[in-house]
Amino acid sequence: MNPKPDRPRPRGKVPLTGLQLTCCVAVVGMAVYFISGLFRHTDSTTETALAAETALTALEVAAAATTSAQSAAEAALANLSEIKVVVQRNDTMDAIFRRLQFSLADLAQILAIDNKDARRMLTLLKPGDELTLASRDGQLVQLHRLIGDDKRLKIERDEDAGFVASVEDLPVDRYVTVATGMIQPHTSSLYAAATAAGLQDVTTDRLTDIFRWDIDFMLDPREGDTFRVVYEKRVRDGRLIRDGNILAAEYVMKDGRTFRAVRYEFPDGKADYYTPEGKSLRKAFLQTQVQSSRISSVFNPRRRHPVLNTIRAHRGVDYAAPTGTKVYAAGAGRVQFRGVKGGFGNLVEIAHAGKVVTRYGHLSRFAPGLKVGQRVEQGELIGYVGSTGLATGPHLHFEFIENGQYVDPQKAIRRGEPGPPIPDGQRGAFEAQVAPLLAQLDAAALPQGPVLAAR
Repeated sequence: MNPKPDRPRPRGKVPLTGLQLTCCVAVVGMAVYFISGLFRHTDSTTETALAAETALTALEVAAAATTSAQSAAEAALANLSEIKVVVQRNDTMDAIFRRLQFSLADLAQILAIDNKDARRMLTLLKPGDELTLASRDGQLVQLHRLIGDDKRLKIERDEDAGFVASVEDLPVDRYVTVATGMIQPHTSSLYAAATAAGLQDVTTDRLTDIFRWDIDFMLDPREGDTFRVVYEKRVRDGRLIRDGNILAAEYVMKDGRTFRAVRYEFPDGKADYYTPEGKSLRKAFLQTQVQSSRISSVFNPRRRHPVLNTIRAHRGVDYAAPTGTKVYAAGAGRVQFRGVKGGFGNLVEIAHAGKVVTRYGHLSRFAPGLKVGQRVEQGELIGYVGSTGLATGPHLHFEFIENGQYVDPQKAIRRGEPGPPIPDGQRGAFEAQVAPLLAQLDAAALPQGPVLAAR
């Protein structure tokens, strides 16, 4: 039994559909043809004129009927009330319909539509999803939901079938633009400089991902560093949907070190980033294993331990970050230890090729399903920052052991071997694809000198 009865259907004129309009015009046209045929075999001028006048009148009637029907349709659309809903946590279609006081019987019909994909898209809602519902006189007429950037699910009332579902293709425009910026002395923040240059945070994340094998963005960025980014913007109906791929990028440090990258898409659709010369940006190990952190302690064989208050070698690097921050594997390898080990607290050890072992200590917890013997890929989630073991606060303790010897992780990672370059057979296509991107990157003017903060 429905908690809320169906609203009565609105009375009054119903606008003609396109098919009905076509039928009307066809009927009138047949009438014109028939009437004129009555006089086709006569020689009377009067009768011929009468036939022509009758035909003209019929056409005028048809035109008037079409105009009237179109006006009625426009009036009907004008009477629609549209509601945009942003899905909240724990929202369901049932909760949304109850909140908006729409008929639960209509919802039952919608969820029974003979279209599995449509039903799935309406039941698997996520916070932040947007729904558009249109009603007339309190009765639901349409329900729309965006699918990705370029499609829209449409649920529409049909007087005969109840509700019908369809998917509409939406035109999405992609254009390429350039952003440039400089890290200012009053912020010393790449993200602040990127936001000022018009980049969304997700694009800045991509920028740090591209150069993460060469630049430690927790330690290296300094005021005066500059960047240039050639990237896509995706626009629908004149509105920015989101930033797209980074196509080319440059990061220049204040000391003159320059890093450049271009995106190359292979014939099979896969893409990766390379230097302008076609060398891979990837290396065996990542510079940073945890995002949104800072280095709180570096590799130091003579450091005084903050808990034990004795001179004790600090054989790794500490990254301070909030408890629960994700920790990623520095390189591909196999888990050889997962558990509690003395002052490390919760610890993960990964064995890599070349007799290298990396350690990740003081974790609050391990990634779900992580176990000894499991193979992990570079950048795969292995745990979360914590303060277990001998720790004064939440941080990741990261060690790099090479041939049984503890080495400075930052130095060892910088000298890592790069990944495979562009294959010889792709060299010509690579150069043709990236040449205009590099030209656009070179043409972008950089800011001239730091901007002083207002007092």
